[in-house]
Amino acid sequence: MINLSYRFDQNSSSLELSGMPDVSKGDSENTIGIISSWTLKIIGSPSLEGEKEHLECLMQVILQYSRSYVSGIRKTFSSNKNIVTITPIGCNHKLLLNSTKKNVKPLEIILDDAELSDVTRCLDLLRFDPRFNIVWDINYDTPFTKQYILSNSNKSRVNFNLFYSLILFLSSSALLIMIPINNNFEVRDHNKTSQVLSDKYKQ
Repeated sequence: MINLSYRFDQNSSSLELSGMPDVSKGDSENTIGIISSWTLKIIGSPSLEGEKEHLECLMQVILQYSRSYVSGIRKTFSSNKNIVTITPIGCNHKLLLNSTKKNVKPLEIILDDAELSDVTRCLDLLRFDPRFNIVWDINYDTPFTKQYILSNSNKSRVNFNLFYSLILFLSSSALLIMIPINNNFEVRDHNKTSQVLSDKYKQ
């Protein structure tokens, strides 16, 4: 039985898939029609792997999120059953993966813009690679309307401004607390001083 393996590499990410041709579809010997395994490696993070369903959830969420992020929209996206969720967090992006197995803790990965771009590129290359004869169960891209972009980008901007305003307030408060205060005041009688000077001039 033919076992094929293809890999998509970017600077910080690498996506590798193994599988075999689907004879019932008439796939050629170089075409993967049935996925047996996949692995996504991101530098500095644990490797991700699972079944085809998990890969489709990852593709759906990452591609939607990246597309919205490029359009200036910062919002959370989740897959069916919340298997994969990605949320903007400051200048980074929090990827949360829930296992379908019991008693397995969720895996959290923080991505910066470059890492998000590399993962998105790997998934895009896979989606349009002719060596794969697979119908992906993901939503197809539809153009955002101008009204949708404006309404969502305004909400994102407000949330972002509130976030940084809070950080600025807390930082200023911390600095004020650290400033030493001298509670020992020396009270001087300016009237008495003026009186002494007046007496001198009179003499």
